[in-house]
Amino acid sequence: MVPGIPEINELVEGHRQQIIDLVCRLVNIPTENNPPVGYEFEGQNLLKDIFRKLDMELDEFAPDEIEDYKTNPAFLKGRDYKNRKNIVALWRGIGQGRSILLSGHMDVAPKEPLPWKICQPYSSVVKEGRIYGRGSCDMKGGLVCAVMAVKILKNIGWQPKGDVIVESVVDEEYASGNGTIASRLRGHNADFAINLEPTGLRISPACVGGLVYKISIIGEGGMPYTGDEIYNPAYGIADMINIIREFAKERLKGVDKPRLWKNAPQQPQVIITKVKAGEVGPYGQLGIPSDSWMEVVVQTYPGQSEEDITEELRSFIRGRLPKSIGILIERLYRYIEPVGCDRLSDGVKALKDSADKFLDKEAVICA
Repeated sequence: MVPGIPEINELVEGHRQQIIDLVCRLVNIPTENNPPVGYEFEGQNLLKDIFRKLDMELDEFAPDEIEDYKTNPAFLKGRDYKNRKNIVALWRGIGQGRSILLSGHMDVAPKEPLPWKICQPYSSVVKEGRIYGRGSCDMKGGLVCAVMAVKILKNIGWQPKGDVIVESVVDEEYASGNGTIASRLRGHNADFAINLEPTGLRISPACVGGLVYKISIIGEGGMPYTGDEIYNPAYGIADMINIIREFAKERLKGVDKPRLWKNAPQQPQVIITKVKAGEVGPYGQLGIPSDSWMEVVVQTYPGQSEEDITEELRSFIRGRLPKSIGILIERLYRYIEPVGCDRLSDGVKALKDSADKFLDKEAVICA
């Protein structure tokens, strides 16, 4: 049986509640990534049981089980992989077809910022056509799409010509990617891959890169009540907020926008994610803080190097603050380089043809 569009739509609609229920079950498992540790174990076990019931071949391994984990520069070091294993499920094709990989990650970012308004982070709520809860979007919803697609097709007896691989990897958050790298080096590769991150139902053959910086203003903690003038780094971080806002507006002027970003809903962003001055606790000495700092994410186009972006940021800041102010700019994690594939590849064309039919409109291809 080769199902057509009406049949597929009817089958998916018939599994609607199963899809919702499985997303909620996964969301209710707190699979947080808190470097160096992570808590994907229970969620991975749930998927593993489903793959077994679907009679798929399974491979289970942690990133640090890869032979050259300690020496390969692609891996981000310093992570702990106790009870953190990738789950890769294989549906073998009958032959003479190309293979496809459906890739997702089980870990989620921490539940902060609190409080949540509609539900608690790991107590999912279905409301007005949306599933609320940490990880529903990034990316347990995508993982469930892959699992249920395989389940539905297997249930009707359809057989692929090429292999279908579904993977749920660990340790994606915080600029790691170690789980994905481990799967590639383990040999779980395909002719075409679909990453299941949310895109607003756009087809995205390219993605921005990202750098995370910690920018510190160095002062001298002390008491400002004795007549001595002491520089307050809290004012410095306030100035820095405006400088970063200006940097975000100015940095891409004069940069050629790559083709796939012409109709993209967002261009590379600069985002302040944390700001701090002084001690966190409510008590302590009522004096000038010794330092202040912020965390900033800088996204990049293809072709922009880490060195160029860092120097651009450093020069921009230095040109707007007095030289007497001590500034420290540190890179956190590592540079996640922008990536992309040929927008005219066979895989992208096939994906667009299918999306056009199911969406009943022309699918958008953009970064």
